[in-house]
Amino acid sequence: MWNTLVRECSGRGATMLIGMFMGTLVTALLAWLKRRHERHSIMTGDARDTVVIAQHVIESVEVVSADGSHVIRRPVRVRVRALGQSELERVVPNGHLAHELLKRAQQVSTRHTLISMDGAEGSYLLESLTNFVCDRVANAPFKHDLYIMAPCCEPAGLVVHQPITILLVRQEDLTLFEDWAVCRDTEVEHGADGTRILSLMELSKRFREEEAKLAELRKTGQRTRYMETMYLLDLALDSRVAPIDTKPVPWDRFQSVLKEMHVE
Repeated sequence: MWNTLVRECSGRGATMLIGMFMGTLVTALLAWLKRRHERHSIMTGDARDTVVIAQHVIESVEVVSADGSHVIRRPVRVRVRALGQSELERVVPNGHLAHELLKRAQQVSTRHTLISMDGAEGSYLLESLTNFVCDRVANAPFKHDLYIMAPCCEPAGLVVHQPITILLVRQEDLTLFEDWAVCRDTEVEHGADGTRILSLMELSKRFREEEAKLAELRKTGQRTRYMETMYLLDLALDSRVAPIDTKPVPWDRFQSVLKEMHVE
């Protein structure tokens, strides 16, 4: 019996044992490398493997214009409310598109935080993100309104935590973020949310330009396929908020970005 065991171990058995040992070793090494990479991502604030839905509740007031000729709305506070999150691969099941979204998220800058949705792949990504948003917030018993949906990723130069964020803001509120002289006095709950005001300003500018371009193409009978880089959605979101204290944005943190935007 002993001789048989030795004979088996010295032949196929030895090969199997070595194979099992090497397989276990490689699996453990890959798991260790994955955890090390994940820890590095956490320490550097890189959370782009996560997609977050962020609703923006804008509180505004009506004031008389400087010349007294009309009444205008001014944003007073921006409150950011998370509506859910999920892993990137679950939000975008297609592996190629998930990789493409991650690649595009890595190409943002402190000046341009919106993720590019250009081309056919961008159009499919918008569809996937729309399905994710509607899956999380559809059928809520609140008043319906039109919301602009666009993905962004504020990089390390602006924020500490950097997920892929799906911005949701009411269309009528987005127009309040066209003038820096008005936006600079808007208060937030957290100082870092000043970054989001800059993103909303960029979104407002791009939305206005894109709507004008689409209108011109439709007017001349041209195709608009793959031209939309943000979607206008009919959603019923809860806009109620608790009276949490707000504060002015410490804009001195963002001086370099403000100079790039030519507003300071």
